[in-house]
Amino acid sequence: MSVLEYIILAFALSVPVMLSMRACALQNPVRLTHGLAVSLLIAVVHTLLLLAGLYMGNLLRFNLPEYDSLIYLGLLVAVALRMFFPAFRKKEKELPAYDISRWLTVLLLGLATGTNALFVGLGLGFRVELSTDIWRAAIPMVVVLFLLSYLGIMLGRTRRPVRARRWQLIAVLFLLVFAIKGAFFAS
Repeated sequence: MSVLEYIILAFALSVPVMLSMRACALQNPVRLTHGLAVSLLIAVVHTLLLLAGLYMGNLLRFNLPEYDSLIYLGLLVAVALRMFFPAFRKKEKELPAYDISRWLTVLLLGLATGTNALFVGLGLGFRVELSTDIWRAAIPMVVVLFLLSYLGIMLGRTRRPVRARRWQLIAVLFLLVFAIKGAFFAS
């Protein structure tokens, strides 16, 4: 897979994290320098989970392209559905907010929000080799997730309104396009 595809994947996985970081910073504002460190920790945790999923997917692969493509597609569609349904919650039901000034909370929040990255990595492991795509997957994930989670912290600190539903639907669309392209149009 190309670097552009991994950038699209990283954007799709980063949008829910951005919205979660915005909700956390809205309730518990932190200094911007602390927000940089929080964003970096979240990005590293998510990238490690993506790479762990890639490794597990490589171990579980059948080496039969038609079956591996179906498992890949199924896992990515499951993650897309998991991201789709929260987009339609009621307006008065906001995202839960956590105190991101504490490092243990940030680490646990990174693990909790990183389950999507783990499942996507597991699906990717059925399609690509970890040894060939480790840097193509890791670098865009760290950079895009760092930037979008920091954007979420800045939006929360300044109390800027966002259209969360629109952001989530764009992320789901990107993830579905990535899944269908990888499953049916892969070389």
